[in-house]
Amino acid sequence: MVWRWAAARATGRSHLKSGLPCQDRFGVQLLANGTLIAALADGAGSAVRGEVGAETAVLTVLSSLHKSLNEGATDLKSLVQDAVGEARQAVIAVAERDQQDIRQYASTLLAVVLTNEGGAAAQIGDGVIVVKRDHEEWAWILWPQRGEYTNTTFFLTDPAATQRLEVEGFPGPITDLALMSDGLECLALRYADQTVHQPFFNGMFRSLVLEQGSDEIKTFSDSLKDYLASEPISSRTDDDVSIILATRRPTGASI
Repeated sequence: MVWRWAAARATGRSHLKSGLPCQDRFGVQLLANGTLIAALADGAGSAVRGEVGAETAVLTVLSSLHKSLNEGATDLKSLVQDAVGEARQAVIAVAERDQQDIRQYASTLLAVVLTNEGGAAAQIGDGVIVVKRDHEEWAWILWPQRGEYTNTTFFLTDPAATQRLEVEGFPGPITDLALMSDGLECLALRYADQTVHQPFFNGMFRSLVLEQGSDEIKTFSDSLKDYLASEPISSRTDDDVSIILATRRPTGASI
């Protein structure tokens, strides 16, 4: 079975009012052996160059993981941990090159690698990483990190980022994966009992598994973009929103 995926982002109402760009960034890569790599970063709204930091982090993670996996590395937890470390150094280098305060490049970061045998995920900050195995329920891998105060979290550029980094390995085979920025947490997760909101993901993936083809399903990505910009989403959050959905179920399979 091969992976097919879709992804999109939309600018939040607060950013539109302030004339700010969408500061979320994401990326997905599929290797020839069927391994999937995904990363998603949410630039801090208070950071003038948050989208630059997010973009740099995502591109560095994808490049690092791709290179290491092609060289035959198999310790997935170490790979994602090292990739996040490289991403932090890359963002620091950009700030130094531009002669800017590193805090202006602040972003969260989610990174995932999935092989046929299992996977690993890394997280600094908030956001959503959930997976599903065939005939099982959706499960979160790392719960969103919260800062000391309400509506705060941690960032890749924080001095204590290395200590804040969480890495988790998990067994396969994984059939479905979703990554989201924190703007969608209220729809995706149940805070009261720290569980995944099953109907939300079942509905999203029920449509995706009907799609034909492999790699990115661009028409589905376009539909996701429209959905993220729609009133049902914008009425629930004024933040930027982004999402990656990936499945390797046969076309038309049940969720």
